[in-house]
Amino acid sequence: MESVKSCNVCKSDLIGKIDSDYNFCKCLDCGYVFDSPRPTPPEVTDFYSQPAKYDSWIHEERGRKALWRRRLRKMIRHSNPGNLLDVGAGIGQFLCHARHFFSPVEGTEVSASAVQIAKEKYGLDIHRGVLEELHLPPESYDNISLFHVLEHVHDPTCTILECRRLLRPNGKLVIAVPNDVLALSSIRNRTLSSFGMKRYRQFSPKLGLSRAGDAAEIHLSHFTPVVLRRLLEKNGFSIVRESLDPFYPSHGFKWVLQSIRYAVFRLLFAIWRSNHYETIWMVSEKVDLKLDETEQEA
Repeated sequence: MESVKSCNVCKSDLIGKIDSDYNFCKCLDCGYVFDSPRPTPPEVTDFYSQPAKYDSWIHEERGRKALWRRRLRKMIRHSNPGNLLDVGAGIGQFLCHARHFFSPVEGTEVSASAVQIAKEKYGLDIHRGVLEELHLPPESYDNISLFHVLEHVHDPTCTILECRRLLRPNGKLVIAVPNDVLALSSIRNRTLSSFGMKRYRQFSPKLGLSRAGDAAEIHLSHFTPVVLRRLLEKNGFSIVRESLDPFYPSHGFKWVLQSIRYAVFRLLFAIWRSNHYETIWMVSEKVDLKLDETEQEA
């Protein structure tokens, strides 16, 4: 485990504890919520490299195929012609569909098991490693996607700056992350946890979230739309589109119910511009801004 001494979004050292029992902290300057102490980078890599980690993805292939196609249709509306880099590509399901619309496609992934599955199942040669350590050539991509990746990285600012370095002028960056601080489900979890209900004891009564490593995923960051916008705009991007990510990997009657739920939250967002769905979708464009020396070194 490691402790975080300063905010990985705005670099402030004004850090407050939200819930010490569950390791949740918050930047008092920008509002960014994160875990500290938290698992180290090697621990996260080992966690996602477990041989059976992606078995459920393969088992849910039908539902996930529909999920990736929804995301692809949503992404194409605001993307550039040309190539695509998918950061945190997992087993390559998205790239398998995206290669019919972008050429060529590439991906990065820290999980050894996921990279192997991508090669064997989809014929994809994915770069294995942390994005910032791969040293990909600058200004090489027209589009970059990060679908539920940014919440796993240890330094979101560093990742965003690397994406900016890799994008060509006016390149598009598409990000989807959990909206777990503001989601209605988190409000439910923290309410029932505060009442001591046994089923909800794994959730913080302050945030309604689990500790990093206590759930099926390791989330180190907990973004809100405001914090994510600030992170992008501070590091050389302008926001093109903000919406909800249609993240549900289901089919049949369950798909119908989740599609209705997603449509209801989209309508509420369109009316009040308030997102209480489980996810955030944000498209941004690289702009010609001169970053100060501190941001470049980050």
